Amino acid sequence: MPRVLITETVLRDAQQSLVQGRLKLQHVLPIAKNLDDIGYHALDAWGGWTFAASVRALQEDPWQRLRALRGAIEKTPLQMLIRGQTLIAQSHQPDDVVRAFIGQAVEDGIRVVRMFDPLNDLRNLEVPIEAAHKAGARVIGALVYSPSPVEDEAWLVRSANRLKALGADWIGIEDVAGILAPATARTLVSALVTGTKLPVSIHSHSTTALAPITYFAAIEAGAAGVDTALSALAWGASQPATETMVASLHDGPYDTGLDLTLISQASRYFDEIHDEYLEFQDPIAFRNDVFVLEHQLPAPVLAVMIRNLRERKAIDRYDRLMHELVQVRQEMGYPPMAAPINRIAANQALANTLSDKRYQHIDQPFRDYVKGLYGAPPAAIDADVRKRALGSSEAITLRPADLLQPGLDRARRAMRKQGLTPTGIDQVLTYILFPDEAPGILRPSARRVEPVPTASPSQTSEPAPAPALVTAPDPPAAPPPAAREFTVEVDGEPYRVRILADAVPGAAADAPRAAVAAPSAGRPTGGNGAIQAPMQGMVVKVKVAPGDKVRLGDVVVVLEAMKMQNDIVATLGGTVREVFAKEGSIVAPNEVLMTIG
Repeated sequence: MPRVLITETVLRDAQQSLVQGRLKLQHVLPIAKNLDDIGYHALDAWGGWTFAASVRALQEDPWQRLRALRGAIEKTPLQMLIRGQTLIAQSHQPDDVVRAFIGQAVEDGIRVVRMFDPLNDLRNLEVPIEAAHKAGARVIGALVYSPSPVEDEAWLVRSANRLKALGADWIGIEDVAGILAPATARTLVSALVTGTKLPVSIHSHSTTALAPITYFAAIEAGAAGVDTALSALAWGASQPATETMVASLHDGPYDTGLDLTLISQASRYFDEIHDEYLEFQDPIAFRNDVFVLEHQLPAPVLAVMIRNLRERKAIDRYDRLMHELVQVRQEMGYPPMAAPINRIAANQALANTLSDKRYQHIDQPFRDYVKGLYGAPPAAIDADVRKRALGSSEAITLRPADLLQPGLDRARRAMRKQGLTPTGIDQVLTYILFPDEAPGILRPSARRVEPVPTASPSQTSEPAPAPALVTAPDPPAAPPPAAREFTVEVDGEPYRVRILADAVPGAAADAPRAAVAAPSAGRPTGGNGAIQAPMQGMVVKVKVAPGDKVRLGDVVVVLEAMKMQNDIVATLGGTVREVFAKEGSIVAPNEVLMTIG
């Protein structure tokens, strides 16, 4: 009987889950050889939120980090995680960007690419799988486990066979909320192994404390590998402890063959540096919550929803919010509750909970979801919800990336305008994914000597505004003296939050009327070609000017609302006629931001 293969997550998902991806390279390199000597199947070391954390929080070049890891870890394959066509961001990237990103990652040391699509829309994995194979990497094609009346065991097996046809070498189960139960794991893994004849790996989180039992059941059913984390960064929102799984399988038919002494030495090292990261540890990330089994929302996302209820003095609506989470997901067509879809569903459920009528307020990401800009959900979206979100507009049926023009050359031109001369494709890719922060890394004079500030997240001001759809940037105007700013971490993504001393608890509509700009005289009130604000908020960035050509789905305005950043996209293609939105201004719901014709 073959040994169970262990993928160690301490360098990527574990530290992403528990310390916001802040693990410094200077703390990784001293233990790298020890990790390499343990004999892991792979080291989950790059991608996901850690790429963004390198750029935004550590102010370091993530590509240089990867190359440094590869130089220090010679025997064990390095693995990265991407969310299909979105790579490590939240919006879809053009095909040329996806191919270049994966090719460069493999060239710099990645040997295993684990990938999934947040909607399990496998069209969004076609190009990434092709690119990874062309670059010479092994592909784990993963499916998000998020049970519903649509995505049952038979559906998952059919999808796994489609992944096999696309070229996946392994089938992965991505249990992002830690809700896969042992009995289900046993039958599902058996069906996948029998149906695909491919190795199956399980990636889960300890959110509900089911994961270690589930792992054992999956292994008995034929799973070839599981993902674990050294105990210093295990449990809670992270993975089960490596020591626990290795010890539980020792001297049995599924022995991992790994040396517990070497593993314990590595874990003690991370224990010793643990206090350096206390400021980035959220107690919520370390707790277990079995109620996740019902709403499938990861604990950090739910925590932000609860904070919103408390700020609005509406905590008595908590039960209603729980009901809304379940109902909204159903009306959305039972999407898997993976980022960024879980935040879109949660925000809409919160808006419904705080409003007099359901769907009275719909934010732009929800409209984009209904439009099909993230892909196709497993089931049909509720007809009434679709009408409320899109009006007479139709959803797209093609692969979302088919709407996107090539991005590499466009990025190079934009970089030249900023005085940036990329020396490699890696720098162009960093700029595409983080256009606001990239100059601070690509200009040597702007780099920090110390990669991580010593102040706590609540006291740290970021060096540059954050990119659209990844984090909410600082507003262009300085906040009033009574304002406080801090960072909230949600499912691996940070959101800048600004609290005003004179803020009135309640929904956005309850804000002081003087703060909401009235539509200017002569401004259209809607109609064909009008791009309207879906909610009250502050205009953070206007990305187009009169005369610019835009395509369906292009981001035209970035609006900060409900303590989160929202991309307002063009709902039709054409030429920008008039732009009414001004950066720093407050707009009212349904206010026309610009017209396109």
